[in-house]
Amino acid sequence: MRFSLWSLSTVVGMSKVSAFAITNGHQYRLGAKNKVAVDADTKPDLTRLGCDQSRPIDPSGDGLLSAGELFSGQRAIDELVERHQPLVQIESVCYDDLGDYDDDERWQPFVDISEFLKKTYPKVHEYATLETVNKYGLVYTVQGSDESLAPILLTAHQDVVPVENETLDQWEYPPFEGHYSKKDGYLRGRGAVDKSAITGIMYAMETLLSQEEYEPSRTVILSFGFDQECSGFRSRGAGEISKHLEEKYGQNGIAVILDEGGSGILDLGDTLYALPAVYEKGYLDVWFDLEVLGGHSGAPTPHTAIGMMSEIITKLEANPFQPAIIRNGPLHEGLTCLARYSPRAYPSLTQAIRWGDLKGAAYALTQISPNSRYFIQTSQAVNSICAKNNLNSLPEFVTLGVNHRIAPQDSFGDVQYRIAYLAQEVARKYNLKFSAFQGDKDYMEYLAAKGIAPQNEDTGNSRWPPQNYNGKLTIQARGKSYVTPASPTSGPIWDLFTGTFRHTFGRRGLNVVVAPGTMTGNTDTRHYLNLSPNVYRWSPLSPKSFGNIHTINDKLLMSEHIDMVRFYYDFVRNFDKDNDWDMQMKRERKDL
Repeated sequence: MRFSLWSLSTVVGMSKVSAFAITNGHQYRLGAKNKVAVDADTKPDLTRLGCDQSRPIDPSGDGLLSAGELFSGQRAIDELVERHQPLVQIESVCYDDLGDYDDDERWQPFVDISEFLKKTYPKVHEYATLETVNKYGLVYTVQGSDESLAPILLTAHQDVVPVENETLDQWEYPPFEGHYSKKDGYLRGRGAVDKSAITGIMYAMETLLSQEEYEPSRTVILSFGFDQECSGFRSRGAGEISKHLEEKYGQNGIAVILDEGGSGILDLGDTLYALPAVYEKGYLDVWFDLEVLGGHSGAPTPHTAIGMMSEIITKLEANPFQPAIIRNGPLHEGLTCLARYSPRAYPSLTQAIRWGDLKGAAYALTQISPNSRYFIQTSQAVNSICAKNNLNSLPEFVTLGVNHRIAPQDSFGDVQYRIAYLAQEVARKYNLKFSAFQGDKDYMEYLAAKGIAPQNEDTGNSRWPPQNYNGKLTIQARGKSYVTPASPTSGPIWDLFTGTFRHTFGRRGLNVVVAPGTMTGNTDTRHYLNLSPNVYRWSPLSPKSFGNIHTINDKLLMSEHIDMVRFYYDFVRNFDKDNDWDMQMKRERKDL
């Protein structure tokens, strides 16, 4: 799961943070004149903002038992625990250095998952066709009777992130024990949340296929990759599954794809929000390699390679990117929904949206929590630095890795030029040879468009004339992925998706609203973009239902996990009986 920060829903009620705006790579404090407020006595008509909602869609009428009948009460929760707990107990960790399938025994847990699913979901394995893609990728196909209807694709991933050995004594229970407490209702363990979609999807399909009345018209595909947490953009799991599915169904041959992600469910007073991600931010890993003259620790140079690299880190972190909301983009639309249906939840944000002041709205959003800015700002995270371990000699080589999630207002060229500009200052200070992004197409095109010469130097202006570091700093970009296209937020597919949510969760007696947006991380859907124009990332979980994703004491509230099963159950049923999108596609192809 590539998202540890689940939108506004994770931060409701948190204290305000200091206010900063970012311009040209520098920070300055915003004055009082920049603040906006809502008159508590005014009751403006906010319907003009937009965000009209589609009607709830009840799948009843197909002769099947309702989700409410099947997935309510403690008995249903206990059965869900029995299905989910053993899956969490399988140590399907995705390590960055996993070797070949036949040579690395750490792949064995993925065999165990396949065997567990066969034992736990017999009806799925009886009626679905199971294809194994690239050894461990699982693709289940429940064939529909009407081949004119495009399939739907539900996806999840089998793998989890590693557990640091140094943290084992900080876990309440062993990380792969899958401990369940009836007292508080949480199931604890690494991957409790990450694997929740597999259990939710498989349980829903098992229940459907157990009923004789279920005779699907539309084909349903389930795909489970195995390296989402460690593959980057060279996926052996979802990447290969995508190729396999494209060969079978062609480009845009699938009606809709639903993966984990988004920002879950947000409860604001009398309104319940679904916050699906309709696009993903871009992705960029940047690696800095610094080679310098070594030496004895007893007679060190004024600055070691680690010290120089630390200066680069300091410069990068002192110059964060600019937050921005793109007018009429999906996030603008989602914030409009919040302003319309919960105007007093975030008064400054509501006022800015009403005025069409997107700079003010961006500022207001950044003040909700320290993390909320990353829905509208390119992030940078210094995640890796490596040098020699011998304390008796100076390091001759240091490598630094920085991860970026690119907001749509920034291009790769923007980001890479800023990095090169800041790093070059350090290179010149220490008279280092300097090479930045040589041969990188995005970067070269950016420089050409701006009329800027490449930042590559053999020497610079040294501030330490007596010291020759005999060094070279090289910067390279790896693991690139562009901001994904935004999926539609209107039309038959969107209406079915949102209508299903409004029905499934309407039982709570709240106003139910779907507000589109993005997410801070990335999912396996980045490999599936050729398969459908309708790609949505959303996990039907509220903030209280999970905790500590990817860190110590992962946990999942099982009384809310059952809501995920309900949603998938209704989602499949609603898409099975509707062909509006398919008819629209036929008309468009005919017009061509």
